[in-house]
Amino acid sequence: MLTPKQCESYRRDGYLLVPDLFSKDRLLPALEAAEQNAYGKSFEAFNAELDANPALEETLIRPTGRRSFGGPRAQFHDIPTGVDAIDRIIEHEPFLDALTQLLNTPDMHYHHGFVYVRNGRLDRGTPKDPWAGFHIDWAKPLLPPHPEWQRYGHIQAWVYLTDNDTDCAPVRVLPGAHRKMGDLIRDPIGTEHNSYRFDDIRNLPHKFEPVTATGKAGTVLFYSSHTPHSPQPFANPRKQRAVLFFAVGRRDTSTWTLTEKRDIRERQRLRPFLTKTTARVRSLFGWPKPGDAFYTPEALHLIQNAYPELDLSPYHKERIFK
Repeated sequence: MLTPKQCESYRRDGYLLVPDLFSKDRLLPALEAAEQNAYGKSFEAFNAELDANPALEETLIRPTGRRSFGGPRAQFHDIPTGVDAIDRIIEHEPFLDALTQLLNTPDMHYHHGFVYVRNGRLDRGTPKDPWAGFHIDWAKPLLPPHPEWQRYGHIQAWVYLTDNDTDCAPVRVLPGAHRKMGDLIRDPIGTEHNSYRFDDIRNLPHKFEPVTATGKAGTVLFYSSHTPHSPQPFANPRKQRAVLFFAVGRRDTSTWTLTEKRDIRERQRLRPFLTKTTARVRSLFGWPKPGDAFYTPEALHLIQNAYPELDLSPYHKERIFK
């Protein structure tokens, strides 16, 4: 069980690193399966293969998008994978207990999960500057992040299958930024990108000191879906970073905190439709119905900023009569 101090740290900072939540022995079969999927062999053997055939690197550079998550030769990346050694990791009781505490409910909803394997020989496209690349993963159902971040967000949990040291591309997070989304987001529903991005955190209205989330195999990084984070380049090209990524939220708000990514062109078409359609039809796309506790005055203000032409009167009226 997490301590009260750990829970308070998560609420304050928007992230929590928990070392040794899993034993290395418990995760070793999952790592072996993830490497076999990523490389067709162990990572050690894969490095030897590239040493013997350097030209192979250019043909295996990881593609863009989620297809790359599993690794250069991956047959799968979504969890469940069909491989018990990976799929049953989520059954670990201390892991589930920690999620229950951080979400403040035993009634949880599984959003999605990925096998995520990167290595320094093939990794490309990560930001070169320490102030760049920060973003939040928030895409559906085209509502801005809600001020009540714990209730209307979800938790993203990274189970470290390998040691995630400073030289093997650890993720960086912005402590405290999860509580200031109303001040930080430039495009309220993120249509400029597949997710909200902060191209230069030095230009944000609040100053944040990024934290590098290092940890040994068996560590779990929990962070709020409202917490900006950034990928990092590999300092050591012969290292890899392998994690199992899980997104889990509260069941009572799962309808409108799902995060399946929509194609950017679809999102651009959907935005004007959501502006013009009825509240009843809008709810079919995941919006809470008028009268729901979601529609606080602050939330309505953020939605109006996101959809300037949207008639919010049904949501205001229902709140008045409740």
